[in-house]
Amino acid sequence: MEVGTEVAVVVSDSVEMTEEVGEALGLVLAAGDVLLLIGDLGAGKTALARGIARGLGIPDRVVSPTFVIVRQYRGRLPLAHADLYRLEEGDTFAIDMLELGEGDSVTVIEWGDRSAGIFAELDPLSVFFETDGGHRRRISFSGSERWAGRLARAGLAKRSPAAGT
Repeated sequence: MEVGTEVAVVVSDSVEMTEEVGEALGLVLAAGDVLLLIGDLGAGKTALARGIARGLGIPDRVVSPTFVIVRQYRGRLPLAHADLYRLEEGDTFAIDMLELGEGDSVTVIEWGDRSAGIFAELDPLSVFFETDGGHRRRISFSGSERWAGRLARAGLAKRSPAAGT
């Protein structure tokens, strides 16, 4: 999967910090933005999505859409929160995923690596989660220069640790 250039890295020591990172990101998102969240089970994808929802002014409790595939929320901007964990690679077309990313919503897709590149022309932000086996997460953001500017406005570029941490 083509993911662009790594534009920021954040190390999170807790679920709350991961949500704070998501909230900061949610404050700078715009209609039509697509984020692909990629990482193992329990890596923090849903926690980041909860924070993004907070940043979008969504008052609802955000939960993983694993069994319903897509949940939609209303806030400053609508949020389409999808989870592709239970889908096979070819099944993503059955729910017309590309249409999600073309509207006035922000689209956040957990297990975004299963989207088979269908969002490439929408300039997605890929978010990778790596765990150390405990509570610490390395969250790296890859995308175009447009995303680098957004992450800097969100204050995330300043939170980027030195490489290798």
